[in-house]
Amino acid sequence: MHRPKLLSRNTLLFLFSISSLGAEPGSAFGQIGPEPIEFDQALQLALDNDPRYDLLAERRDAAEGQVEQAGVRPNPVVGAEAENFLGTGPVSGVKALEVTLGVTQVLETADKRRLRTEVERQRLASFDWEAEQLEWEIESEVREAFVAVLLAQQSVGLREMQLELAERSLSETQRLVEEARSPQVEKTRATLAVKRQEFLLRQSERDYESSRAVLAALWGMVPAPDFRVQGEIVLEEEIPSIEELEAVLPGTVILKRFESDRQQRQAALELEEARATPDIELYGGARYYNEDDGNLGFVAGVAVPWPLFDRNQGNIRSARAELRSVEYEREARRRELLLALNENWRELQSAHADARSIEVDLIPAARETLEATEEGYRLGRFTQVAVIDSRQELFALRESYLEALGRYAQALTAIKNLTRPATLTR
Repeated sequence: MHRPKLLSRNTLLFLFSISSLGAEPGSAFGQIGPEPIEFDQALQLALDNDPRYDLLAERRDAAEGQVEQAGVRPNPVVGAEAENFLGTGPVSGVKALEVTLGVTQVLETADKRRLRTEVERQRLASFDWEAEQLEWEIESEVREAFVAVLLAQQSVGLREMQLELAERSLSETQRLVEEARSPQVEKTRATLAVKRQEFLLRQSERDYESSRAVLAALWGMVPAPDFRVQGEIVLEEEIPSIEELEAVLPGTVILKRFESDRQQRQAALELEEARATPDIELYGGARYYNEDDGNLGFVAGVAVPWPLFDRNQGNIRSARAELRSVEYEREARRRELLLALNENWRELQSAHADARSIEVDLIPAARETLEATEEGYRLGRFTQVAVIDSRQELFALRESYLEALGRYAQALTAIKNLTRPATLTR
């Protein structure tokens, strides 16, 4: 199956540009270079190396075989029959032998061959929907894993900055203690702060490695190679209303494919109704009579099943019920989508509000507080402890901002997956 080469998508979540990796195709490991991986590159790696495409291709090939098989006519049956020999009296020996050689052919009625082929063609068409849905599922998986790596990478960067600042504070505190300008307990607190940041950095690095392993697994790379990602999570000024999102549900991949299911079951019903009409069996051949020095004659016949008991009524009833059930299945799925959409929309609203508040209000205020505290410390108005506390408050807010961005990205990815427009028209 052809693996789609996706161009950069203009989404609410990422502002990424496409760049060539300059690697030979067919080797996932060969496509990882020293440059940071962007989202489009990560997505293409996953698309190129996902075995589900190969599985879908084989299943489609099997379905094409069923279409081919459905279009063939029944084979004729060639038969031979001998009678009136090796008996007693007039039929003793082979004097009264009769040998018949004939051909039987079933003639399908009610356009069964065309209807049978149409059923298999509709089943084959369902693989187009599966291919489209698989592509979106892979993109959703990659987007979620990519965001996790991006946030973990930024978290490691924050921890490294905090550790560096804690080490600077320890050096400064140690100097002040040696000059008898600060008590020994200040040095103890500064040392503890360094150890705490070292612990938190190791924890962030483990989370980073874990998230990279998940993304690399989507590329078929185990163990994960050494790589970095590059991207930005963009907070939109406004998020769409729930009414706008609900309005696009009828045109999504998830709901539009029910039309394909309906057409498939309609074709199955028409085939079952056609099977209620019996097929005709024709017979023709020649018969040789051994007596009277051998004579030859022709035989012909026709047979039609009498639908006295079996009129395929049970299969027709089942097919009609299956056809009616499509609408109920679609409605049940639509309600599930509405519930999931509302849940993720509320989470999106909450995460957007939290991230915006932290970004616009809290971080600037914490930065100003830290600057004022550092200035006061230089003037002798504040202690080193006050500077450390202000610095920790700022970094705690930055970590909260990353956490809110993660929730925002996760909710947005879920919403995009629920509201993806269908590109197929049938």
